[in-house]
Amino acid sequence: MNAVLSLPRGAPLDPGSSAILARLLNDAFEGLDGDIDRVRTALSRAVALVDAASMSVEPIGRGGLAPWQARKILGLVEASLERGVRITELAGSIRLSPTHFSRAFKTHFGRCPRRYILERRVARAQHLMLASDRRLCDVALACGFTDQAHLSRMFRRLVGAAPNAWRRARFGL
Repeated sequence: MNAVLSLPRGAPLDPGSSAILARLLNDAFEGLDGDIDRVRTALSRAVALVDAASMSVEPIGRGGLAPWQARKILGLVEASLERGVRITELAGSIRLSPTHFSRAFKTHFGRCPRRYILERRVARAQHLMLASDRRLCDVALACGFTDQAHLSRMFRRLVGAAPNAWRRARFGL
C-alpha cells in the first residue's frame, strides 16, 4: 500500500517540485525540536516527492523509440494529462502510424501508451494530494479524470488503496 508512482529516472525535479521539497525539508528541520508529527508528515511528503524520480525510461529492448522521439512523447504526455491525448496524436507527432508507435512505445517503456498515461495521471494526482490540500474532485479534474469516482477506481487499481486512505496514510492521520 506504500506504492508511489513515479517520473522518469534521472529526471530533474521541476522548479515547483524543488521549491516544495525545500519547504518540506525546512518544515521537518524546524519540527525537530519536538513536533514529531510535523517532522513525520513533512518527511513523508518529501520522500514521496523525491521517489517520483525513480522510474526508468531507459529503453527496454531493441526496436523502441529513438531518444528524441521518447523525449518528445514524454513532453506531450506531461503537457496533456489534464485534457487527455490520443494515441493517434502522439504517433502523428513523431510521424509513425498508431500501430507502429504503440509497438515501439511498448518496446521502449515496457508498457503500452494508455497504461503509461494512466500511470502518469495517477502519479500527478499523488503529487497534488501531497503538495496541496485540494479536494479529491479538484485533483481528479486537474489530472484528466472525468470525476472523483473515476480517479478513485484507477487509483485503487494502480496503487492498491483509495486516494483518501493513501493521503491519510502519508500524513499519519
